[in-house]
Amino acid sequence: MVYIITLVFLGCNKVQIYIPDLRQKNQENVSYSFETELSQVVEDFPAGAKLKLSVNASVSGDKILIKGCFQVKTGEECSRCLELFVNLVEADFSEVFTVLKNYSEENRDFLASEAANDFNVTGDYLYLDEYIRQQIILNQVLSPVCKPGCKGLCPACGADLNKAPCSCSRDNKIIDVRLLKLKDLSSGS
Repeated sequence: MVYIITLVFLGCNKVQIYIPDLRQKNQENVSYSFETELSQVVEDFPAGAKLKLSVNASVSGDKILIKGCFQVKTGEECSRCLELFVNLVEADFSEVFTVLKNYSEENRDFLASEAANDFNVTGDYLYLDEYIRQQIILNQVLSPVCKPGCKGLCPACGADLNKAPCSCSRDNKIIDVRLLKLKDLSSGS
C-alpha cells in the first residue's frame, strides 16, 4: 500500500516530514507532494519562481530513504542576448538519511543544515528545505540560454542578432587594447 500525503504547512512553509508518522507505515512508501512559490520555501531565490516537488519516503530501522523529483520554473536572463525567459529546472534525487538517537534541542535551521550536509536527522522531523535548495542549485545551468539557436548580441554595436542583422561594419576589426601585445607576438617579432 502506498500512502499519498499533500504537504500542508501552517505558517512556516518549509518542506518537512514527521518521522513518527512515517514509522507507523511499517516500511511502506509514503508519497508527499508539494507545490508553491519557491521563495516561500527557500528565502534566497527570487519571488515568482514556482516549485513542484514529489517525494517518496520510507523508514527502515535508523535509515530514512527518500526518492523524488522537483520542477522549478524561474525567470532567467539569457546569457547570449540578455532577454528574459522562463527556464525549467527539473531533476530526480535519492538520498538515505540516518536518524541519530542523541536528540538535542537545536533550532530548525541548524537541523535542516545538518540533514542536508551530513544526512543526519535528530528529533521528530526530517527538514528537507535546505537539501532541496542545494539540489536546485546543483541542477541549474551555469549560462542559461533562451533557445538553443540564440545568436546573441553583436560584439561591436550590441544589436540583438535574433531580431535582425546589425548595420554596423564589423569589418573594422575592433581590437581589445588588452590584446595588442598578442598581435606583436603573431607578427613574428
